[in-house]
Amino acid sequence: MHRPVVTLSIVALLAALVLAGLYVRVGRAKQLVDRRLADTTARADQLAADLAAASGANTALTAKLAASDADLGTTKTKLAASEARTALLDRDLAQTKNLLSLQEQNTRAFASEVASLKSDLADARAASASPESVAAYKNTIAELERQLALSANGAAAPTAAGAATAVFASRAGRAAVMSVGPASAFVVLDFGAERGAQVGQQLSISRGTEIVATTLISDVRPHFSIAQVQPDSLHGALQKGDSALLLR
Repeated sequence: MHRPVVTLSIVALLAALVLAGLYVRVGRAKQLVDRRLADTTARADQLAADLAAASGANTALTAKLAASDADLGTTKTKLAASEARTALLDRDLAQTKNLLSLQEQNTRAFASEVASLKSDLADARAASASPESVAAYKNTIAELERQLALSANGAAAPTAAGAATAVFASRAGRAAVMSVGPASAFVVLDFGAERGAQVGQQLSISRGTEIVATTLISDVRPHFSIAQVQPDSLHGALQKGDSALLLR
């Protein structure tokens, strides 16, 4: 009777020992799990904080990027406006250079014309020319000197076509034939717009004291003009160096 009780007691004691061991092991495992859970929770909290910080930084970077895009658009607009102004200034500069070049050419032409007229005036005085011719030279010189002064000051010098034509008419040997076209159909004269040449003006071509043709100006350039020879007026072949006299 006592042996079964003792056996059961031993079994119960062993079972109690096993349960105690399992309880201890479970407790230790629970502590380990709790620590790991705490670590995981802390890491999750840190990751959440890092994510929030990264989200904030991303928002700030997005705002900066938007501001940079706006600044870039403004800079592009300013650059386009600056390039447009530069192009406009380059065009104005080119126009100014052209105007200055034209003004210098006009100034040289006027100065040359004045010097030539003064020389002719001196020759006319030496040859005891009529007072009317001398007065015409003086008036033309005064007009050209006025235009020369206006040109030097940057003002637009009016064309003194009448004065230049009058002096041209009184200086028969001044203009000459520069070249002759085929069959003497036309001539090129050293009488251009700067000296008052106009389309439709009629000139006689002479060699010595003989008039060899009558011409009509059909094209005028700054320094020369082209005159068509009237066929009925032609007497012999025209030559380079023939004199031209303005008739009307």
